[in-house]
Amino acid sequence: MLKMVWLFFNIFLLCFLGLTGAGQETNIQFLNLYDTTSGVFEGMSKSDHAFAVSASVEDLIEISRSVLKAESWLRTHVLSQFPATRITTIVVGNTLLCQNGQNHNWVLVLPSLKNVYYSLTRWGLEKEIKVSAAFSSSCFNIKSDLFRDDFVERVTEPLLQFLHSINSTYSINPSPNFSALLDETVSLVSSCTEFLKKFGSFHFNKINIMETNPKQKISINRKLSSIESPNGFSVPSNVAKNPHPSSPIVASPPFSYPIASPPPMVFPFAPEQQEQPPFSSGPALAPYGYSLPPCNPISTIVPAAPGPAEVVQELWCVAKPSVPAETLQEAMDYACGKGGADCAEILPQGNCFYPDTVFAHASYAFNSYFQKTKRNGGSCSFGGTAMLITSDPSFLHCRFILS
Repeated sequence: MLKMVWLFFNIFLLCFLGLTGAGQETNIQFLNLYDTTSGVFEGMSKSDHAFAVSASVEDLIEISRSVLKAESWLRTHVLSQFPATRITTIVVGNTLLCQNGQNHNWVLVLPSLKNVYYSLTRWGLEKEIKVSAAFSSSCFNIKSDLFRDDFVERVTEPLLQFLHSINSTYSINPSPNFSALLDETVSLVSSCTEFLKKFGSFHFNKINIMETNPKQKISINRKLSSIESPNGFSVPSNVAKNPHPSSPIVASPPFSYPIASPPPMVFPFAPEQQEQPPFSSGPALAPYGYSLPPCNPISTIVPAAPGPAEVVQELWCVAKPSVPAETLQEAMDYACGKGGADCAEILPQGNCFYPDTVFAHASYAFNSYFQKTKRNGGSCSFGGTAMLITSDPSFLHCRFILS
């Protein structure tokens, strides 16, 4: 389950701004975050208001282990609502960093961030939806565990370095009695500035300040008139005036992206995952999602003892996330050419053209080839660029066949 969190401010350029100027206004934008399973997003699908989602500790245990788990979580909790709902941020570690009794789980934050970011990149959404790590306000105490030498080397510095490398930011979870008044906000930002000085010069463009369990689900827009950027830069506010329209529930429309293809994907890190072997001889795994028992009528006739049922595992063939785009392109060219895969759906007018990435297109082509040829000796390999998964990668109108 997702935690209900209110992403309280987006404070642009506050961590390194001069606090002495006057007359220049810096806008603060409030971002509401709700439990995505509650159905509230459907009622806000026509709102321009920005939202964020947060993964629970239970989710992070799985997400941190495998990019495929991150992909499943992303499809269920984010992509199912996007872009009908304007989700702009995914917050990781909201109930972990500097929280009592959670030190052993701190190591989950960085690999989870990487895997979620990698999944966003696979969909071409890493610029539209940012990943962010959440720090408790108690982290900014010099006596915090975050300043311990072992945690600095193993958790703090790598975490800040990664966020900086992907042009993202971090979030602050203030104390329950935090107020949105100017003095308290400036004090919190000052603590943030001192916090960053301990770990070198990481220049973040914005800071998110969060408040948990809001009493009012409303959107507010305020300005800090005494804060001025040294570069004279200010960010316009874009807050919905009516974030809770009484519109009926509507289905999420398909993605709408520009036609231009992105450059080959280059990542500043290796994805955190455990490689799955091409074929598994272990017991069959249920597909991702709920599995309900069949409903059979009550019968008074005692049936004969059935023989052992044959277990058939549903498998889809997709591209490996760690393979460079150029290598995937070569394998996809073979699948769509000599391999005889049906690649019409990944053409510009097809249902699977978006997201327009080599990874997404190659996954569709690989699966088409595998499903057509697996009964005649075809395999899911493509020179080591493909792998088998047990969760259906279909999305919106793009259906991955299974034969």
